[in-house]
Amino acid sequence: MVTLIIAEKPNVARKIAYALAEGKPVRKTIGKVSYYEFTRDGKRIIVAPAVGHLFSLAPKTKTYGYPVFDIEWVPVYVAEKGKGYAKDYIKALATLAKRADEFVVACDYDTEGEVIGYTALKYACGVDPTRAKRMKFSALTKKDLLKAWYNLEPTINFGMADAGIARHVLDWYWGVNLSRALTSAIKRASGKWQVLSTGRVQGPTLKFLVEREREIANFQPKPYWVIKMTLEKNSKSYTATYERDKIWDEEEAKRIVQEAKKGPAFVERVEVKQQKRNPPVPFDLGTLQREAYSAFGYSPKKTLEIAQKLYERALCSYPRTSSQKLPKNLNFRSILQNLAKLPEYKPFAHELLGKDKLRPVEGKKEDPAHPAIYPTGELPKAGELTRDEANLYDLIVRRFLALFMEPAVREIARVIINSNNHRFILSGARTVKEGWLKVYGKYVKFDEVILPAFKEGEQVRVLQIKREKKKTKPPARYSPAAVIKKMEDLGIGTKATRAQILETLYSRGYIEGKKKIKVTPLGMRVVEALEKNVPDIVSVELTRAFEEKMEEIMAGKAKKDEVIEESRGQLIKILKVFKEKELDIGKMLLETTGTGVTTSKDSAKVSEDSAKVPKGTASSKAQEGRKTGKGLVLGKCPKCGGDLVVRYNRKTGKRFVGCSNWPKCDVTYPLLQRGEIIPTDKTCCNGAPVVKIREKGREYEICVDMNCKEWKKKGN
Repeated sequence: MVTLIIAEKPNVARKIAYALAEGKPVRKTIGKVSYYEFTRDGKRIIVAPAVGHLFSLAPKTKTYGYPVFDIEWVPVYVAEKGKGYAKDYIKALATLAKRADEFVVACDYDTEGEVIGYTALKYACGVDPTRAKRMKFSALTKKDLLKAWYNLEPTINFGMADAGIARHVLDWYWGVNLSRALTSAIKRASGKWQVLSTGRVQGPTLKFLVEREREIANFQPKPYWVIKMTLEKNSKSYTATYERDKIWDEEEAKRIVQEAKKGPAFVERVEVKQQKRNPPVPFDLGTLQREAYSAFGYSPKKTLEIAQKLYERALCSYPRTSSQKLPKNLNFRSILQNLAKLPEYKPFAHELLGKDKLRPVEGKKEDPAHPAIYPTGELPKAGELTRDEANLYDLIVRRFLALFMEPAVREIARVIINSNNHRFILSGARTVKEGWLKVYGKYVKFDEVILPAFKEGEQVRVLQIKREKKKTKPPARYSPAAVIKKMEDLGIGTKATRAQILETLYSRGYIEGKKKIKVTPLGMRVVEALEKNVPDIVSVELTRAFEEKMEEIMAGKAKKDEVIEESRGQLIKILKVFKEKELDIGKMLLETTGTGVTTSKDSAKVSEDSAKVPKGTASSKAQEGRKTGKGLVLGKCPKCGGDLVVRYNRKTGKRFVGCSNWPKCDVTYPLLQRGEIIPTDKTCCNGAPVVKIREKGREYEICVDMNCKEWKKKGN
């Protein structure tokens, strides 16, 4: 009897082999692919890896038009250039499958992992997926893997597999067809080729970002006044604020100040109360991404990538989870005993080990596939972790330790000061019991404002009472972490795909800004054109409805084929309307895209919501971090005569000028990161374009060559 275990990645295959082998497994190779063999319980076991998705969707026949729905699963090296390495893994699995009598899928236990296992079995191994059993685990420790091996699921999770397959098909249908439609609209309006994209989740996400831009643009600041009292106590000054936060009428504010100045001022009331602050709940992926952004400035995508590395090293549990609950049978004491071996956690772990019972705080959210994120108790080796990995590991460990600690207690004080029947409030707060803040306080900041003792009725020495004019502020732009939270609240995308959708918007040149996201003119115009002509493409409600349908597939309440057919029918209606208005849409898009031309054609291999785009196009090069964005044409390249176009760096969101004939032509120029860019058709410094910058009500012209004297004057 030979059992073939299929893992999702090579390093995971190695972890599984070393955990299950009764001794050291034998490492063998087929071509460039390593696999492992050993004997356990009288069985010959082979552990072999995939390398993520080995198969992808592609049209059955090559076509450039739209709509296209006749698609099939093919090897990823056929669907996408640059993935030739997958051929070796497919060949290895096909060879090993001929030797196997039994098959076990040990990919990540989620929809993507189930699709990877399903397609590997069906198309690489040539095996009916119903024959396979399933290893289900949430951590890669030896204990967890042995438990999964001795408790094999009788089949793979076909609910997950069907939901994952449906998502891939829907994303392909919507991403490819809508992206082709946008590109066709530009070509019809300008006669030139420029690749644009949108998709099932990308469009609605961009829409709510555009809506925030409109709120900011349309915001009319309203003046108001705040009134503050400066007083002295024990030779120190303190500031109390008027009981009404905002005074909308200036004359009223003047009157209050004049009357309050007459005094006398005395303490009318002292209020002191204690507030119990419970520990934070366990991390799900969304809260981990938001906390890592707050603590370290990591993008959601970066946080997920780091967490995945920690998981693959068995240092933390599986990160793609929406649960805020820990496993009921998790051995908390064992994990704490191991964490106590690290000096930075030793005092906290020992304190918790002294308790009779360990009861963690938990949140409300659950995930049927995986528990909340927790440290496994496996310890990193000295120097093993990068700085970023060490930061995230520390965050996860401290959050876990905090779950078992006592609540923190904060004392909140309010001193109400009466001055001629006008009341001012002096506020203070301090921590009187650290509780869980002892371990997690470095990531949670509370203001410590300690007030002197005041008695009711005592006179107050007032130094000054004055009014300050302020203006209401527009709503803040979204941070990357806030975008993920908004998507979660709207019910669009999944815990595993939301971060990639955000990266896709950056790579398309639709948004910019690392900390505060701003929609570019191109992004604004794409949404405006779609809203006006085909609003369903950017409909949050429609996207959420299909997300719910896929949840129903997973739960066995809906059938995959029926959901796919319903989505196809909906998309056919949308594309019919799009074709009728294609020229109008193209003309609207040209108002911001100019007539810049990308250097290749769409090869119909865009998988929108997993950010797979045609290799060789401007979009794919953007994804590789070498060229990003497509937008405003500023002039002709002095080297080759191509278009000089505004582009956006995928990682930083910063804009720059690049030649449309890249990589054949490597001409680039930096750009000022502030203000609106307006072409002038002028040149300077060996043909470098001169642009007009409009910002804060003023305009000026500047050469984009950073060696130009004008560049230095503007302080770029």
